[in-house]
Amino acid sequence: MSPRYYIGTTVLIGVLTFVISFWKKKQTGKEIFGVFIKIVTAIGVLVGGVIAIAWLLAYLGIAQSGFFL
Repeated sequence: MSPRYYIGTTVLIGVLTFVISFWKKKQTGKEIFGVFIKIVTAIGVLVGGVIAIAWLLAYLGIAQSGFFL
């Protein structure tokens, strides 16, 4: 994958962390880190879910392997 996707994802996570921290009035580093962990977990679940569905569709023969790339 291109480095721009990694940079884009990193920027997205950072912006979301600070926007949600500001919105929820989190001030300490520990609170902001907790928001960061929740965001990373949510993005991981979303990506994992998409990959799992793509794998399942390929396994069942509904779609070709690697179609989501």
